Amino acid sequence: MKLTTHLLAATPSALQRATTHPFLELAGAGRIPKPLLSQWLSQDRLYAQSYVRFIGALLAKIQLPRTPSDPSNPSAHERILTVLIDAVTNIQTELGFFESSAREFGLDLNAPPAVEGAAGEEAGMAFGAAPITQSYIDMFMSASSPGTSLLEGLLVLWATEVCYLRAWRFAASGREESMGAKGDGSEDADGGALRTRFIPNWSSPEFEAFVDKIGKVLDEFAAEELEKLGEDALAKCERWWGQVVWLEERFWPNVKE
Repeated sequence: MKLTTHLLAATPSALQRATTHPFLELAGAGRIPKPLLSQWLSQDRLYAQSYVRFIGALLAKIQLPRTPSDPSNPSAHERILTVLIDAVTNIQTELGFFESSAREFGLDLNAPPAVEGAAGEEAGMAFGAAPITQSYIDMFMSASSPGTSLLEGLLVLWATEVCYLRAWRFAASGREESMGAKGDGSEDADGGALRTRFIPNWSSPEFEAFVDKIGKVLDEFAAEELEKLGEDALAKCERWWGQVVWLEERFWPNVKE
């Protein structure tokens, strides 16, 4: 069985909770207000910035063949290199997309994170990574550390992307409902940012193709590496998958429907 297939089937309930969160349902219905979207988007941008360092550390693990290889049959590390370069290029584009969309819709990318249950002065925090965002950043650093295999790091990359794709595909499933009398999302709580910009971008066929490409390379590499890494290698992969799904569920803001 392919590693990606095995992992997707390993935690069905947790994966469903992470990718069908109430925040996503309200996003698809155009019911996320600008302040809440700004808070979440600010955290997602910090996540994306840490992703660059994560990919950089994975690139340092690449071992290219010393002699030229057959262009029609690149080595595993050459295939992974291509995927990682694509990931860096995509995230650079994504960061620019965040900024242009924020300007267009009047969103604040420096919005401090909300503190659940706090009031008055305690409710205000300086802009920075919320605890769950910091946990994601810490996981990226751990998954790309010298003591972690390239297979594990590549798995974490795929896991974060496939969860993100599935989550926004769920949001997109509710997007086709009425977008207001004007039909352009301008009557949405966020002015149309999610339903006209973010959701189409994060649920697009292009993004799906990128995620599928990572998954294919991961499965091919896993077929070569799992046996070499020892009997605990699969268990390590399962733990990384579980950690990503756990974090993904908690990265979405709590909302009242």
